[in-house]
Amino acid sequence: MTSEEKDLINQIRSEDTELKSRENALSRLGEILEESFILDLLPSKAIIQALDKIAASRVAPASVRRKAKALVLTYKI
Repeated sequence: MTSEEKDLINQIRSEDTELKSRENALSRLGEILEESFILDLLPSKAIIQALDKIAASRVAPASVRRKAKALVLTYKI
C-alpha cells in the first residue's frame, strides 16, 4: 500500500473529517482501484480489507459505508 492510499484510508476513518472530504477520499480510492483493474493488476488486499472494515463500521456515515461496500463488491477477487 502506498503512502497516498494510507492517507486516504486514514482520512476516511477519521471522525473529525467532514463528510465531503471522506467521500472525496473514497472516490480517489475507487479511482486507484479502477486504475489497477484497467492495468490488469490485482487490487491491494490491504485496501480491500480496509474498505470492508469501513463498510461494516457503525461509526462511519451511511453514505460512506454504502460506497465502501460497493467498491469492495466491485473489486474484490
